[in-house]
Amino acid sequence: MQIAINTAVLKSVHAMTEEEAGETIGQTRRVRINEDTLIEPERQKDEFTVEAPNLDDGLLFINLIDVHGASIADLAYDLKAGKFRRFESDTKPAASAKANPQADPGRDLGLALQIGNRTAVTTFLKHHPKGFYADLAKAQLEKIETEEAAAKKP
Repeated sequence: MQIAINTAVLKSVHAMTEEEAGETIGQTRRVRINEDTLIEPERQKDEFTVEAPNLDDGLLFINLIDVHGASIADLAYDLKAGKFRRFESDTKPAASAKANPQADPGRDLGLALQIGNRTAVTTFLKHHPKGFYADLAKAQLEKIETEEAAAKKP
């Protein structure tokens, strides 16, 4: 099921002005649904859509995430009613503004690959030992080792 998030939603749920809602939509780079994996939304002008998990009813907790991995708005979507509700998180706004340094392994792997050496990739694997990005890092580490071995041969 596709869920559209636009300025009207943010204005009604968070009592934002049109300008604030537009800025929030513009700053959103990823969306987290029910504390699961980050999703890159399908973006249009002042709106984006996300694919919601297949659930019959209940609430979806949606976090809008900025480029730094920080939560910039929290929403709750009532699947049964088909509309957004106000969501009050248990954390204080100041605490939610702090990005979890391990929240985005894709970004971290990108930084490690930009450095491009064994130390950077090994450090990434210490912080993110499991999952898809860890598998990619392990493959990159094998490539680095192969290149180093080839360089040592006369």
